[in-house]
Amino acid sequence: MVPYFIRRSKRARRITVRLDQKNQALLTIPNRASIKAAIAFLDQCGDWLLEQMAKATRPKTILEYLRDKPVLTLNGRKCRVTFAFTNRCPYFEYNKEDEEVMLRYDPHNIHEARIGEALKKLGKVCLSERLGFLCAEKFIDPPSRVTVRDQSSRWGSCSHSRSISLNWRLILLTIGMQDYVILHELAHLKEMNHSKEFWELLNTYDSRSKIHDRRLNEVGTSIISLGQSA
Repeated sequence: MVPYFIRRSKRARRITVRLDQKNQALLTIPNRASIKAAIAFLDQCGDWLLEQMAKATRPKTILEYLRDKPVLTLNGRKCRVTFAFTNRCPYFEYNKEDEEVMLRYDPHNIHEARIGEALKKLGKVCLSERLGFLCAEKFIDPPSRVTVRDQSSRWGSCSHSRSISLNWRLILLTIGMQDYVILHELAHLKEMNHSKEFWELLNTYDSRSKIHDRRLNEVGTSIISLGQSA
């Protein structure tokens, strides 16, 4: 009755389930757990899942989210978001000195996907610059390539070719959480896994990495879903 996805995790000690913003069940299972056991666990949670679906509210649009929280993190700073109208496609004006970003959009034709595209363009510039700054600050050899994309479930990734990809929605996170994700991917340049050595290395880059990781798990789902129903 409920669409579900299963993911394995080396860190998981037991099978857990949560409902995402699209009312899909996400099962996290230990590496050694069987798919059969995961589905049996999901069956046991059926009543709870239906209750959660009944309580679920309509996901916010990007514009609604920005009106509630008119702040973007750009180049390591919190920037205030203001709004103005235009009859053109949505676009952003970034005033670096005043730490202000103005979103211009057509109030008679609010196009969610185009607002997302405008934010992605802003993220491409600012996230790449922030990654470069963190590399210099932490004495990390920069990746071979940096891309900013519209991932549906990941905040970032690092390939064996030393290429790093970041989710544009990172500009919606706090400074600490945004830097944590970038440093997480930079740590993968040396440790292409989630071993003990990886977490120790990441902690040298970000001494509050455990706090940021926990906080990202708490708020990340609602943010990463923005614009995906457009």
